[in-house]
Amino acid sequence: MREPSLCDRIIKLDRSIRFVGIVNNRGEVIEGGFKQGIEPLLNGTDEQQMYIHSLSNLTMLQSYSDRLGMVRYSLTEHEKVTLMTFPLRDGILCLSAMPKANMNKIRDKVMKVLKSRSSSSTRSSSTGSNKPTRKKKNNIREENPKVR
Repeated sequence: MREPSLCDRIIKLDRSIRFVGIVNNRGEVIEGGFKQGIEPLLNGTDEQQMYIHSLSNLTMLQSYSDRLGMVRYSLTEHEKVTLMTFPLRDGILCLSAMPKANMNKIRDKVMKVLKSRSSSSTRSSSTGSNKPTRKKKNNIREENPKVR
């Protein structure tokens, strides 16, 4: 049986989550989507532009990491939706939730999933085994601010 994807795991963390997607460095959603029954608030072009802006914003914030520490996430609250963006090694994880959602609770759950995913990849790569693994490449940015 196939292990659920990162986005599948995260979208099930809270019923207030509307969307979870991994966006690559070109602003393209490469994994994830909306929860069943949820309609996007933006059309395809506007949605794509929003992902590009989210990626650009997080990249700009990361330019201050040497003085402020690594960016853990970014939060944007609109009247109709709340957006969270988490840095990954090769892009970002975007999440949208209903406006009344407990974003602190969601943030903590997402960070726990990202951390456990990072830890399990580190353990599997340090076993010294030459056997191929089914796990996907670790996309989580290291949390050590001295490593760039």
